[in-house]
Amino acid sequence: MNASIASASVGTTPATGSADTGLSFIEFLETRLVASPPPTKGQRTRERLKIAAAKVLEQKGYHGLRIVDVTEAAGVAEGSFYVYFRDKTDVTLAVLTTLLEDFFSVNLSSEGSDGPFDTIRRANRRWLAICRSNSGLMRCMLQVGDEDATFAQLTRSINQRWYQRIAASVLRRFPKGAVDEKSVLLVAYMLGAMMDDIARKLFIYPDEGLLDLLKSAGADDVAVADVASVLWMRQLYPGLPIDRDLPEIANAIVNWPRNAAA
Repeated sequence: MNASIASASVGTTPATGSADTGLSFIEFLETRLVASPPPTKGQRTRERLKIAAAKVLEQKGYHGLRIVDVTEAAGVAEGSFYVYFRDKTDVTLAVLTTLLEDFFSVNLSSEGSDGPFDTIRRANRRWLAICRSNSGLMRCMLQVGDEDATFAQLTRSINQRWYQRIAASVLRRFPKGAVDEKSVLLVAYMLGAMMDDIARKLFIYPDEGLLDLLKSAGADDVAVADVASVLWMRQLYPGLPIDRDLPEIANAIVNWPRNAAA
């Protein structure tokens, strides 16, 4: 799932933004429980179990999760778990569905009045920073999606809505009929898939070759997000300039010569 909205987060070392408490899904759940606790004790216990499960999933993954680890982290008796959840899959689905539907909807919004490049760059930086801060849970999303068809469909549906928003935003910047709507949507899918794969290769299933390349180029999370944003901009808005203060590697790509041999 990618956060970029092409309208109006990575790398070999943590970006400064990765320390932002707003990037952590677990802290999001904990803060919400304190700020807006459910009205009944049973509902509050269920939320505590979800938070505990999120912590275990982040550390050990879906396949390594044990019910006893969850109940110990939540401070409840093991038998109490089964009052609220059927099994490890049930609690995992509850956690990951909240991640998709609540946390991402709050943290990946790209509304604003900035120009297209600043909007794309802000969203890509945020996406990669969130993936770094929740890499274990992101891995769980892939693991569970392979085993649960309903969750996989939910993930695809949310992705599809993002891509449709991107395409609609791009189309608004061109005269009606100037670009083909299906082509724009296809490009949105392709660019979104690129961001998802970058996150996988950096945080979820690290690609040592890519990490070595980024290290040699002195590229951190922000630089990777900015490079990706340059590619988004070049494809979606080829006629608009990218006149911004960019990391060296991103600036080098902006300045590639345009007269390559055929």
